[in-house]
Amino acid sequence: MRHGKLWLVVVTLVLLPVAAAAKKTYLFAVLPQQPPVAMYASWRPFLDQLGAEVGVNFKLKLYESMAPFEDDLRRGTGDFVFLTPPQMVIARQSRQYQPLVRGSRTIAGVLFVRKDSPIKTVADLNHKDIAFVGSRNV
Repeated sequence: MRHGKLWLVVVTLVLLPVAAAAKKTYLFAVLPQQPPVAMYASWRPFLDQLGAEVGVNFKLKLYESMAPFEDDLRRGTGDFVFLTPPQMVIARQSRQYQPLVRGSRTIAGVLFVRKDSPIKTVADLNHKDIAFVGSRNV
């Protein structure tokens, strides 16, 4: 019986590093919302816990600005991405990313018109041109 337990311990010790090395690693890209150091402090613990629970590793990819993030998004660099609704449009058009998790809150926005504008409701915008701050805000 002693040899059986010893054999089990030896096999476990030999196979443990192999099992750990066999874990698949996925690249998780996160859009820049804060400095990378702050983003790392927020995201690394979450990805470590998630990886431990599902048995995979996550490499965290952070960005200092939006342009490199969107370039990687168009190329499909990340296996998983955390992004906003405007980037989701880019992601679906360029690489066919599929949403896996969505927030429970309704997306809201604000429309501004001049005080003296005849537009008083959203319906008044029907068949009108609308200006946006930038292409990333559509």
